[in-house]
Amino acid sequence: MSSEKTLTNKKVLVTRPEGLAGSLMRRISKAGGTALHYPVLRISPVETSATLNGILNNLAAFDIAIFISPTAVKKTLDRIATLPDHLALAVIGHSTEVMLSQLGYQAQIVPEEFHSESLLLHPELQADKINHKSILIFRGVGGRDLLADSLAQRGARVSYAEIYRREKNPLPSLTRQQLENIDALTVTSNEGLQSLYDLTNEEARSALLRLPLIVPGDRAQALAERLGFNTVIKAINATDDACLQALTELFSS
Repeated sequence: MSSEKTLTNKKVLVTRPEGLAGSLMRRISKAGGTALHYPVLRISPVETSATLNGILNNLAAFDIAIFISPTAVKKTLDRIATLPDHLALAVIGHSTEVMLSQLGYQAQIVPEEFHSESLLLHPELQADKINHKSILIFRGVGGRDLLADSLAQRGARVSYAEIYRREKNPLPSLTRQQLENIDALTVTSNEGLQSLYDLTNEEARSALLRLPLIVPGDRAQALAERLGFNTVIKAINATDDACLQALTELFSS
């Protein structure tokens, strides 16, 4: 990514949760823009349960662990002392890989593109490699079942460790005047996009829908179009690099 001031005088709304927005906001500022933080989701701990404790105390029984997000990595390693040496670690995205590395672990299974569909193409997750193996998916409560369903169809025994909860942040709606002073919106998940829409009151919603919106992929693009956004720009994934590239192309076109 070029260090040129490609976002000079542009105001960009960043909707990532507290603690997960700093890197993108710094990148926007470095490119000459102004990043405005409106964290539409918040991360909350899950209640302690016998099921979750049983999984975390028996990690040696699993062959592969898949981490869905950086938050999944952080919340898991906040709860346990160490991951078993034999456990093969898989990630969905680059930020998740980086978080693992920062905490002392190396991911062995990394997709070429940063989404579940790409991870499912990895040679180490094909039927001949995972049949009869036990796979644990660390994630937030809820979410897509595509990954687990596909791996189970290939003969794996799949379990979830739901390690955190994403909740709509009870923020006041942005006003029409605030939105009219913003040049672009960024979201990194369908859940975040829906929360942004729901948090915006009817008086301000038309101003929201007129703003260019950066989304992380096909599913988010489809949701944005259903919600009525006029200009939807699909980034190649949810990483900082992809978001900055999409913003740069938007404002240079």
